[in-house]
Amino acid sequence: MALKFGISGLRGTIGDEADNLTPDVVLAYARAFGAWVRENSPMRTPLVALGYDGRRSSPMIADLVRGGLLSSGCAVLDLGLSLTPTVQFTVSHHATVAAGVMVTASHNPLPWNGLKFVDGEGRFIPLDVWARLHEIVERAGWVWLPLTQIPHVRPWHDEAHRRHMQAVLNAVPVEAIRGARLRVALDACNGGAARWGDMLRALGCEVIACHTEQHGFFARPPEPLPQHLGTLAALVRNAQCDVGLAADPDGDRLALVDERGDPISEEFTVVLCARERLMNRRDGVVVTNVVTTHALEDVLPNARVVRTAVGEMNVVNGVVAHEAVLGGEGSGGIIVPDVHLARDGMAAAALILSLLAQTGEPLSALVAQIPAWRMVKRKIEPRGIAADDVRALFAAWQQTPPHVECSDGHVYLASRDGSLTLAADDEGVRVEGVLPDRRRFATTLADAESRTLVQRLATTAPTLDLTDGVKLDGGDVWLSLRPSNTEPIVRLMGEWRGD
Repeated sequence: MALKFGISGLRGTIGDEADNLTPDVVLAYARAFGAWVRENSPMRTPLVALGYDGRRSSPMIADLVRGGLLSSGCAVLDLGLSLTPTVQFTVSHHATVAAGVMVTASHNPLPWNGLKFVDGEGRFIPLDVWARLHEIVERAGWVWLPLTQIPHVRPWHDEAHRRHMQAVLNAVPVEAIRGARLRVALDACNGGAARWGDMLRALGCEVIACHTEQHGFFARPPEPLPQHLGTLAALVRNAQCDVGLAADPDGDRLALVDERGDPISEEFTVVLCARERLMNRRDGVVVTNVVTTHALEDVLPNARVVRTAVGEMNVVNGVVAHEAVLGGEGSGGIIVPDVHLARDGMAAAALILSLLAQTGEPLSALVAQIPAWRMVKRKIEPRGIAADDVRALFAAWQQTPPHVECSDGHVYLASRDGSLTLAADDEGVRVEGVLPDRRRFATTLADAESRTLVQRLATTAPTLDLTDGVKLDGGDVWLSLRPSNTEPIVRLMGEWRGD
């Protein structure tokens, strides 16, 4: 399997026969990033913040990154076991820090690891900077610095967390939350999110935690989906907690369990956080992506919801452009501008506690007030077709939008560059495509939910949105098709109103 590069960083596997995140790769890109930082920093010896998540390979990889940064002429502010948002906060709120690196593969399974590179504003580096890193990696003849010029390493573990936590506390009504005397269950996914407990206790919460051990393994699948939160759900029920909070390994996402022990859809985290931010405002802007639940508009009738392309960088840019009170995606990644411009699970958790304290209602009641939308997430896999060929069709449609027809259980998109047909039948949804080079593919989504989604959309005259891939919006039903940046698949997502 090839290394994966994208806005959120570099990822690969380690420790098995198919490993590709080798020491040479890690060191090469750490050196390249250090060289790029030096090219773009006014400081002679730029300072780079470095943190890592709780997986077994992360301290080893962090050692390689540390060496690569030092050998490129960058000093290192060492945060140790940390969180991606803490690294980003440190960069954006510490005047002498020029950039950051987080060693993590986020929600990927344990054999994976990776590097997230952060620019001087605390944001992930864009694709043009990645292109520059690739150029530097390919450059031959790396020369070591003279011994007297090798920079220093400065430990900053506790102080980085303390400053980040204080910024979160400054963004919420602390006394109101303390007055609610909430009992909170925390699932830290065996990573740096165990330190969320400090923030919870500062808010007067009683904390009952699980999966806080730092042994290098994950006690549950690392993505905080409802089906992975059984231990947290049982803890909430048995300890009679008001809420359960679950993190992913690098702490940039938040999932919830209500007081009855029922896991909440990750789509609702942004809806609940947006409600909290707008409780005491007449209006405001909330920025999300094109495939986050449309329940957001239902819950926030007085707000303006702006939708961007998928990805943290796109949502952050939207937050800045529209001076939004909140940004977020349906994955549970929440951006609280009053804290910083990055997805931040700890900040999102504080907003949820604020909502519980200020409304006095249990989480289950707050969720019940969200209008019902049924979400579908699937992968269309055109067998024998390369990822570049799939992307070529959608790229062509950006230049020449496809014609859309909906009728009799069929959704048809076509232009001179190619076509896609989604046809609901007894087996599910038959997908047929014609690529720009005229090759054809066909596959089936064999499930009832996909069939219902296509059937409902086929009864509408949907609007076409090309913000990210293709989105067809029929009002009470919508469907999105987006090609993957790394795999030969098309991601199908959609919703319809009602159960």
